Amino acid sequence: MFTYKNISSEDMYLKIENHLVFTAPNRDIEFIAVDGRDGEIVLDRQRYESVIRSIPCTLTPPSGMDIEQLIHNIHNWLSTDVKYHDFTWSGDPNFIYKAIVNEGFDTQRVLSRYGKTVLKFRFHPIKYLASSLTERSIANGANIHNPYNIPAKPLIRIIGNGNMQIHIGGELLDLRNVLNGITVDCESQTVTSANGQFTEFDKIFSYPFPTLKPGNNTIAFSDNVEQMYITPRLGALVS
Repeated sequence: MFTYKNISSEDMYLKIENHLVFTAPNRDIEFIAVDGRDGEIVLDRQRYESVIRSIPCTLTPPSGMDIEQLIHNIHNWLSTDVKYHDFTWSGDPNFIYKAIVNEGFDTQRVLSRYGKTVLKFRFHPIKYLASSLTERSIANGANIHNPYNIPAKPLIRIIGNGNMQIHIGGELLDLRNVLNGITVDCESQTVTSANGQFTEFDKIFSYPFPTLKPGNNTIAFSDNVEQMYITPRLGALVS
């Protein structure tokens, strides 16, 4: 069973034919040939590519619903927008995947009340530990442990005023002239007011955005930080 957009496959009378298996994402690397030089130069774009997964399913509508109506319902569920949504499945219950459907699907009508289809999802290369997607209050000197080999890109919300320096596992986040508070999203690389309503890029004086490296990350901040909250977003490669 899987869920997408908070709707389960069972609610849509779909049954996965095979156990889900994900291919590990590829590192985005380009090999560049240079005249007169043996081999190639490796250009690492410091990112992983998305993973496309086809999920074969059977359709069995309930009594009182014909298969055409069920196909229509599934189409509306999957194809009403084009953006990533949460995807979970019973074989990996501790993680939340990000997925998008950007292709149509064909349905084979086997009988008037039975059919088969293949749903095609594009998955974000990182799956997120569900328990790490909840905001937590952080004390000065606290530690966040990242058990995975992928640096996490947290959401940081700070309450306070003035100039602030935050050290996250040895990386510096330098903020200046903050009024009431600020939110730093290290994944989308955006900086907004504490309530998220206004862009505040003029308040950040450091780059790159900090990450939670694999292992222990000590969090330390200056006195102008009254309260600090972090959503860690710990994640592993889809596999």
